[in-house]
Amino acid sequence: MTDSGAGDGRMQIPSAELDSLSGIERRGLRFASWINASALHSVSHWINTRIHRRWIQWFAISRRLHTIGLERLIDTPHDRGVLIASNHRSFFDQFIIACTIYQVTRRWPRFYFPVRSEFFYDHPVGVFLNTIVTCATMFPPVFRARSKRGVTRAGLDFLAAELRSPDTLVGIHPEGTRGKGPDPYELLAAEPGFGKVVLQARPIVVPVFIHGLSNDLFREIRSNITGRNPVIVVFGEPVDLSAFDDEDPRLLRNQVKVGRRVLAEVAQLAEQEKALRRQLTD
Repeated sequence: MTDSGAGDGRMQIPSAELDSLSGIERRGLRFASWINASALHSVSHWINTRIHRRWIQWFAISRRLHTIGLERLIDTPHDRGVLIASNHRSFFDQFIIACTIYQVTRRWPRFYFPVRSEFFYDHPVGVFLNTIVTCATMFPPVFRARSKRGVTRAGLDFLAAELRSPDTLVGIHPEGTRGKGPDPYELLAAEPGFGKVVLQARPIVVPVFIHGLSNDLFREIRSNITGRNPVIVVFGEPVDLSAFDDEDPRLLRNQVKVGRRVLAEVAQLAEQEKALRRQLTD
């Protein structure tokens, strides 16, 4: 796995870091890297935007999806990659955000949605599902174990390099993990890795708030049949991060500040979501 620059899908991981992974993790990572770095990436993009998007919309959200501000994303400049920064309550958040985006545009031929390595990279069924359902765009994996953090750092560097290309769209949850508390509008603290990618790549950061999804696929299908439980996606204006232009991306305090700044914008979008939900349910 090598990285020769922005926009080519190749990832550089030192051999010593790869040795920290299990056999299935190495194979899963190599396979996903190969798909994203080869001509197959254009095939996976076609499958995701023309086939997977349609069946997800048809079965899960076609009768209950509501969006606000999608034009804010579509109208972003074309000089850099775009990073979608959204809250995280459901396993399906990024799926629905991506379907919403690619329903109206195919502007970004490369997209990545990094995912925790558990299951999708350390279990054969997870590797299979990542391949079949997303064509390996749940990439790169994020490893939580301290011994494997070198691979995670390589993944963050990969995303930063890709985001320097205007052809790239990346979806990241700044919180890093799902919020499981009773309040769906409560956001967790931002993970430093998110701020690191932003400071390294200087992409266009578009905040998004999504609400209305559970973690039960069959429940989502039933809700779509009845048209109940609206799913609302709110896209915000690109976040002004010019105050961080001269900040060192290697410093933890800068990474944390960027994450807080972006999550503050996501929290503002939650207020728009609440207002629309009241209108739909009154």
